[in-house]
Amino acid sequence: MRISVSARRPLAFVVALLVVAAGAFATTISPTPAEAAGTQQMWRMYNPNSGEHFYTANVAERNQLCNAGWSPEGVGWVAPTGGVPVYRLYNNPKRGSGTVGDHHYTMNPYERDMLIRAGWRYEGVGWRSGGRVPLYRQYNPHVNSKRHSGAHNYTTNYAENASLVRAGWRAEGVGWYAVRAGYKAKSCTPRKTSRPKTVNWRAASGRQPNLSRYRGLGVVVNISHQKVFIQSHGRTIYTMTASTGMNNSTPRGRYTIRYRGTHFYNPSERMGGDYWVGFIGTTYLFHSVPTGVSMGSYIPSEGAKLGRPASHGCVRLSVSDAQWFYRSVPDGTPVTIL
Repeated sequence: MRISVSARRPLAFVVALLVVAAGAFATTISPTPAEAAGTQQMWRMYNPNSGEHFYTANVAERNQLCNAGWSPEGVGWVAPTGGVPVYRLYNNPKRGSGTVGDHHYTMNPYERDMLIRAGWRYEGVGWRSGGRVPLYRQYNPHVNSKRHSGAHNYTTNYAENASLVRAGWRAEGVGWYAVRAGYKAKSCTPRKTSRPKTVNWRAASGRQPNLSRYRGLGVVVNISHQKVFIQSHGRTIYTMTASTGMNNSTPRGRYTIRYRGTHFYNPSERMGGDYWVGFIGTTYLFHSVPTGVSMGSYIPSEGAKLGRPASHGCVRLSVSDAQWFYRSVPDGTPVTIL
């Protein structure tokens, strides 16, 4: 789950419990200088505001969460690079629902398919299961009661498992198996960030091309660079500065341009936008920097965020680029979000 540290804090006793449990977890076993070939470290991260633990073998993803305010808790376990797949899914809450998202991990393909049918987003194979060290699974449906969300916890530390069960967490058996138990390890530290460069949120990003002269059009959104590329047969012909969703809320994948309009307003977010173009129905859109209720009533403080993640999942563009995109990019154009 991608939750900013500005979210409301969970119940104090849960935070305290997890801190104590994490301390027990961290001393499970001493680290080795390097893991054996055919294995990988699984990093364990904790969001102190939502109560979720997140697990990843991807160091770049670990560092991204660290810089977003998640707490690193060392190596959760050592996984094999081959074996039974463990599937990763994400439940992205509806806007304005008052809930937070949650990741779920399972080796069961039937459980995976059931969650996909229920609307969870499938994020592929997270890692592999294999070995003799069990990962105990617990669930607390009220870990963040103020945000109406529960969370799972996975640990190789039986003492941590028992401590959580005594505190009211539901024991759900063994989730999967590891080659080696977790251990305390040097992880990430938030890097110092410089003040982002201000972008002119009214102006075009450059010379806007006449798309009627091109064939094989495609749109590519690069989340890490906060850019939107207009391409012709795979060659970039125009680049726009953008703002995608906070906390990775813009869904990655392949989509198609459908629907458009000149203005919308979302009362639950108290913001709207001009020149919108849908790429997942009318839920996820390309649109201008945010407006108030009426068309053209742009919000300067939101416009100043252009060039860094700021939306709730849509892709924001400058006013000029949004208007050009609305008028120029035809329905049926493929969209790839990386």
